[in-house]
Amino acid sequence: MLFRTLNRNDIVALALMPLLLIGFWVNSLLFDQSPSFPYDHNPMPLWDLVISVLKSKHLLASVISLLIALIMIFSVNRVVNRYSLFNGQTNLPGFIYMLMVSGYLMAQKLHPVWFFTPLFMLAIERLFSAAGQRKAMTWCFEASFFLSLGTLFYAKGIYFVPFLWMIMFILRLMTMRCLIASLLGVALPYLFSFAYYFWFNKAGWFMETIFENFISPIAFFDHSIYSQIYNGFVIFLVFISILSVVRILPAIKIITRKHFRIFIWLIVLCVVAAITPYYSLEVMPVWAIGTSIVVGRFLSLIKRRFIQELFLFILVAITIAGQFLI
Repeated sequence: MLFRTLNRNDIVALALMPLLLIGFWVNSLLFDQSPSFPYDHNPMPLWDLVISVLKSKHLLASVISLLIALIMIFSVNRVVNRYSLFNGQTNLPGFIYMLMVSGYLMAQKLHPVWFFTPLFMLAIERLFSAAGQRKAMTWCFEASFFLSLGTLFYAKGIYFVPFLWMIMFILRLMTMRCLIASLLGVALPYLFSFAYYFWFNKAGWFMETIFENFISPIAFFDHSIYSQIYNGFVIFLVFISILSVVRILPAIKIITRKHFRIFIWLIVLCVVAAITPYYSLEVMPVWAIGTSIVVGRFLSLIKRRFIQELFLFILVAITIAGQFLI
C-alpha cells in the first residue's frame, strides 16, 4: 500500500512527504541529544555566520535542517521525473531519501553539509542541463561555482570537484574551455572571500581556517550493535540495487544510462570517503542522493508487489527503530 501510494506523482503522495518527514524528525525537534560536529569549533566563513545566529536555538536549527531535507526530497524527485529515470512519474526516490537521512539522529542535526547538499544537487542538475548544448561553458562554470559556494559551509565538499569533472567526462562536456570555466567557478568564491578578509586584515586567519578544514580528520562516531545491523541491511539493499540497475543499463536510453552511472559513482565515492578518517556520518545527505535513486529504481523493477511493499516496510521499520536505538 505504501509503495503504491508513493510510486506515483499526485497530490496525496506530495502531501504525505512533509508529514512523514516531521514524524521522522520528532526526536530531533524536541530533544537536543546529539553531540556537536567538530566543524562548529573551527567553522568555515558561511557556517560561522549560521552558528552565530542559531547558537543555543536548538528548535530553530532543527526546523531549518528539516526544511532543507524537504527541499532535497523534492529535488531528488524533480531530477528523476525531469530526466525520466523511472518508467513513470513518481515520488518514491524522495521518500527513500527521507529514510536514508533519518536513520541517525546525528545526521538530522543541522550541520554544514545540509547547506552544501542543495548546492551540490544544483551543480549536478546544471551539468545535466548542459548535455547536448553546443557551448556548455556557462553550465560548467555555474556548476562549479555552486559547489564551491557550498564549500564555504562545508570545506571537505571541495573534494567533490573531481566528481563534477567525472560528470563532465561522462556527458561529453570535458573540453579545455569547459575545464577552464569549471576551474574559474571553483576559484571565484574563494577569491571573493579572500578579498573580503584581506580588506579587514584577516586574510591570514581565513587561509588557516580553510587549510585546517581541508585536511583535518573528522570521524568520531562509535557504532552500536543496532547501528551495525542497520548499516548491514542498508548496504545489502544498496548493493543488490546497484547490481539490478547495472543489469538493465544496456536496455535503456544512452543518456539515461549515463545518468545512472553518475549516481552509482556518487554512491561509491561517498562510501569510500566515509571509511576514511576525514569524513563521518555528516556525508549521509550527499550519499543519499544517489542511493535514493538507485534503490528506488530497484524497487520499481521488482515484479511482485508484496516484495516491493516488504522491502519498503523493513526500511521504514529500521529507520523508526534507529530513532531510539542508535
